[in-house]
Amino acid sequence: MKERQFINTIKEQNLQIITIPDAARIINKNKKYTVLYLQRLEKRKIIKRIEKGKYTLKDTPVLVVASNLTIPAYVSFLTGLSYYNLTTQIPRITQIATTKSKKRIIYENEEIQFINLRQVFGYSREKTQHGYIFVGEKEKIIIDSLLLPKYCPIKETIHAIKESKLDTNKLISYSLKMDSIVLLKRLGYILERKNIDIYPKVKKYLNKRYDLLNPQLPSNEEKNIKWKLNINEGI
Repeated sequence: MKERQFINTIKEQNLQIITIPDAARIINKNKKYTVLYLQRLEKRKIIKRIEKGKYTLKDTPVLVVASNLTIPAYVSFLTGLSYYNLTTQIPRITQIATTKSKKRIIYENEEIQFINLRQVFGYSREKTQHGYIFVGEKEKIIIDSLLLPKYCPIKETIHAIKESKLDTNKLISYSLKMDSIVLLKRLGYILERKNIDIYPKVKKYLNKRYDLLNPQLPSNEEKNIKWKLNINEGI
């Protein structure tokens, strides 16, 4: 098969990631021949190698590559906030939420980090000029970030909540689905500062133990009695 025909077929089939089985099916050749065929295309800079056995077309953006490397997966955390222009920070790492255990990789000199969650939901497939991106809804990105603050600074999440129009019922629903008491506490406390009180809807799920607003910092003397939170970061 001519290279141009191969590239056109990849685009027609919306294959963001080209695997050896995909390529073998398209060119109708065995694995050994297909590996050599892909290596030749890589050497001619028509495709790029991502990791062993996986390639993509040249000029494919990192978000497209990252969110399609494993299934299910989607852009989240600080990278997700950046996608929606809800942070002034420029992420140094592309963060992907997934249920799979996968090591970080480097693509185009950019690090892709895969963050493991027990379940993934609340995301969609967005069409871009260079392919499809799987990205979390704003509410889900907020919830992920409050669940695991080490991947997105608390202050950035609070800023996003302040600056964005969010579906409060969806925030509550997603929080309950994540089955995390401390997540509910952080969400309730932060929303209350925006004059949104979700306490009546979630109080039966809470406990009386004090948790840290930011688990990355040591505890201090400031406590919120209602939400049973140690306010160990000034916001």
